[in-house]
Amino acid sequence: MKKWLVKTPDAGAVDTLARETGFSPFICKILAGRGIFTRDEADAFFNSEELSDPFLMADMEKAVETIREFVENGEKITIYGDYDCDGITSTYILFDYLRALGAEVDWYLPSRDEGYGLNNNAIDLLHRQGTKLIITVDNGISAVEEAKHIAELGMTLVITDHHQVPDVLPEAAAIVNPHRKDDMSIFRKIAGCGVALRLVAAMEEDGESALMEYAPFATIGTVADVMPLTGENRLIVRKGLEALSCTDNLGLYALLRKSGCHEDEEVTSTMVAFRLSPRINAAGRCEHPKIAMELLLAETQSVANAKAEEVHHLNDVRKQAEEEIVKAVEEQIKADPDALNRKVLIVVGEGWKHGIIGIASAKLLHKYNMPNIVITIEGDTARGSARSFDELPLHKMLEACKEHLVRYGGHAKSAGLTIETEKIDDFRKAVFDYCKDMEAAVEKIEIDMEIAPEEITVENIELLDRLEPFGEENPSPLFMFRNCTIGTKKSLANGKFVAFSFIYRGKEFRAVNFNSTFDDFTYETGETVDMVASIQLEEYKGNTNIKAFITDVRYSDFNQDRYFAAKNAYEDYRNGKVDKKLICRMVPEQAELRKCYDILRKTKRFSKAVMLSSKENVNYCKFRIILDIFGEFGLIETDFTKDYVSLVPSAPKADLTKSKILSDLKNI
Repeated sequence: MKKWLVKTPDAGAVDTLARETGFSPFICKILAGRGIFTRDEADAFFNSEELSDPFLMADMEKAVETIREFVENGEKITIYGDYDCDGITSTYILFDYLRALGAEVDWYLPSRDEGYGLNNNAIDLLHRQGTKLIITVDNGISAVEEAKHIAELGMTLVITDHHQVPDVLPEAAAIVNPHRKDDMSIFRKIAGCGVALRLVAAMEEDGESALMEYAPFATIGTVADVMPLTGENRLIVRKGLEALSCTDNLGLYALLRKSGCHEDEEVTSTMVAFRLSPRINAAGRCEHPKIAMELLLAETQSVANAKAEEVHHLNDVRKQAEEEIVKAVEEQIKADPDALNRKVLIVVGEGWKHGIIGIASAKLLHKYNMPNIVITIEGDTARGSARSFDELPLHKMLEACKEHLVRYGGHAKSAGLTIETEKIDDFRKAVFDYCKDMEAAVEKIEIDMEIAPEEITVENIELLDRLEPFGEENPSPLFMFRNCTIGTKKSLANGKFVAFSFIYRGKEFRAVNFNSTFDDFTYETGETVDMVASIQLEEYKGNTNIKAFITDVRYSDFNQDRYFAAKNAYEDYRNGKVDKKLICRMVPEQAELRKCYDILRKTKRFSKAVMLSSKENVNYCKFRIILDIFGEFGLIETDFTKDYVSLVPSAPKADLTKSKILSDLKNI
């Protein structure tokens, strides 16, 4: 279950915004729900046309002066990037610009085996190759020791980065980072490629030309790095998407075609996120990031096509490796179902590619709706990648458990770590101890508003296009449909997806659910549900139809606050922590045992059984304890990795009053 959060913007604020802007109340509800209340704020959101002054960034002037000096003196410059999409596109932007200036410039991208950021072996190599100036992009802000090594070798360092600034800064000629305390940037939430773009704008003293030339590359890095698509990022991505559709970069052109984007098709942020970025990232995850850089630098279409084919293949390799990790995790959970009753899912394997565990972790986060750490053992040491939701900030958790780690880093929702293999069990215990008194962190769905049937019009849906590009902090609008009646259902793509009709306050609409197979969508014709969906227009045989794209569904009047409170109580119970005041609400009566047995007759889906039990006024904690009792006597089979629970037809009759679980509960 995900937590639904429905926004209810103040009606007065909506009316004022509509009056000041002339926008429809429908759009103003969405804008107000996203913190846009005035005409000036709306203008800044919709009409920004130029980059902010790059010289507002601390040390930008020093960086420009230093780089110009090395360019004019003909001394060798190396752009030092990172192995991910942001690092690769940042490297391309600055390398291509300096090359066009006539600089003696090269680039270096470390492999994942080298690790993130500057390393002394690479620095020594660059020194032997004659590099006099190293410019980092998307890294370097924490490279204190490496910066000393660069200085000892007589080279100069300029750092451009966007990661959080540590207390101690490296020694460098200039450090350009929007998160410096003395930085005066108007907008700071930019990716490494955004910093590189500002540096080019400062060098050129012309933000417009920098945007025209490099917005497509900054768009890919910004979207891939999940930067908020607000403020300056919105301008970069909007301009970049326009340019991507008619790009003259041979590598990008080949990549667009290989990833299924047609020549006459408008490129969207969704295409960048799910088609382009994964293929560029796959180079660094599965082989070497230089393959993706060579794609962007291709000077003939045949070379570009070959490199596009290579990253496409590596993306398939990545998918396969990711699926193997997810399947291995499923087997671990089947062997230890209680892994899903802890506040953090920690899984450990050998031979999992450390370039893949991060995206596997992201997939597990949404599959099981809980924070997780995926650790791969590499001999005496192991590497881990973690993903979380807001309630459990990973950087704070790792800081609390740092005595067990070799190194760690990251943010609230994403982090990485290195650990000695022999300390994994100690680290696991420390994480569980840290989380034991917290409420479970769960995925939230932010819903722009509960939409009325009369608001679902072609005109209103067309207005939604003005909010694009969509992405982090500016998602495609989601709407709440309350008390809908399910109509006819049909299978799509051989059962991979499901389409259905529904009646909403007397009006019939069509919907498609790409988050569920036909068999998994167990809601029957005539049942009443609440839904969260986006709405889009669909052209078919000359007609314009309105269609809802389902994000989540559950039975109407499901009490989510009660559910999550009871879920926490059950997880505490499974981990040996029981609030005696709640015992009376945990111990099932005979009638409730029979009621839940009847529920299981009706469904094999665990999630549906949970909602049915709620309708029957059996709280989640009690329902799970009843399932435990049924399991104690061999009456049910469960597989929570597949959302599966069913009665065993041949199970012998059992006297449930003799349950040890029941007895132990009553004796607490």
